[in-house]
Amino acid sequence: MSASPEGRSILPALYLSTMGMWGAYALIVVVLPFRFAALGLSVFEYGVALAIYALGTLVTEGVWGYLAFRVGSRRVIVALAVITAASMLFLGLPQSFLGLALALGVYGMLVVYSTPLIRWVGMTASGPGTASRSLGRLGLFFGVGLTLGTAFGPVLYSLGGFWWNVLIGTAVFIVSTVPLARIPWDQIALPRERDSSGTSLRRILDRKFSLTVLLVVLYFVIYSLVTSFLQYYSVNLFHGSIDAAGVVIGMARAVALVSGVLLGSMIDRWGAARSAPVGFLLLSAGAFGTLVSVTYGEMILATVILATGAGWLSVNLLPLALSRIPRGDQGTAVGVFGSFEDLGLILGPLLLGGLYAGFGPRDTFLVTALVAVGATVISLAARWKDSSPEPALTPSPPAIGHHP
Repeated sequence: MSASPEGRSILPALYLSTMGMWGAYALIVVVLPFRFAALGLSVFEYGVALAIYALGTLVTEGVWGYLAFRVGSRRVIVALAVITAASMLFLGLPQSFLGLALALGVYGMLVVYSTPLIRWVGMTASGPGTASRSLGRLGLFFGVGLTLGTAFGPVLYSLGGFWWNVLIGTAVFIVSTVPLARIPWDQIALPRERDSSGTSLRRILDRKFSLTVLLVVLYFVIYSLVTSFLQYYSVNLFHGSIDAAGVVIGMARAVALVSGVLLGSMIDRWGAARSAPVGFLLLSAGAFGTLVSVTYGEMILATVILATGAGWLSVNLLPLALSRIPRGDQGTAVGVFGSFEDLGLILGPLLLGGLYAGFGPRDTFLVTALVAVGATVISLAARWKDSSPEPALTPSPPAIGHHP
């Protein structure tokens, strides 16, 4: 069944809001190390504060998922955007570690309020058979927003200090909320939650969903090798420069984004269940390639392979997780899925950081590669019983302009 014109017409607004919201986030977060240093706080305190932020997102994203289809209202979006903007402004006030950590925790709890709604609508608005391709496009705008915020954040800080980043970031966030709020939500027949959150949660946590979110955690642990530690091993082991490390990390992120866009259609054709092992095979090849690399060029090639697998899985695992979830529970499922992504983002740096500090980079590469192989085996042996691409996403687009 083809997507409705109304469904596709809201996608530009979703893309613009996604790009602006996460650009605003990056404008502030990228200069937090400078803020901590200016206040005389340690790197350890900075790391703890970031972990508290991540914990805030982990704790609440499932809740926002359960409420996702209720958030789809102009009045609710505006109210939550005002509260979130206030939490962003508050980031500029604390002068102590405890104050900053608490402010970041509150911000983390609020900043993801629209994420489950945006991901679900963005994934389904183009109709059945397009979930991975649609996620790739949404992820592209997410990545562009992060890139722009990361690039301009230090410039703003040098011009006016941390308060300048907070003020501009908050303004960008408010402006980016306008396209989302202007969507005619009252004309969109979003699914209704079936019952209480506890019952919904018990229903979605079946064997398939549980295995998929396990794979999500493993995926983020593996990918953190590049996103969190390439700065170290590219210099200490492969004798590159600090500037070159930044370029390689940027390139890896770009490869992941572009591969998600370009390969999404292939994943849709193959089906999410059949495609998942391919992504983990690429992660395994990239991790083992890094392990056996001798030159900087070989390390870059291995990084590109690993990033391609990361991009593949970024548009593959959510459709797989939702493939048997009833329509009314999919908002909750998207939120819970996001919480496990947050868990992987926390565990990856902690686990690999401990390995790196205790045993060195080569052993870290080996363990990462073995984790990737384990995830590949799980994805191959899971017996998903998924005989068609996306049996899960409802037989109609997100009912834009229609009743369920």
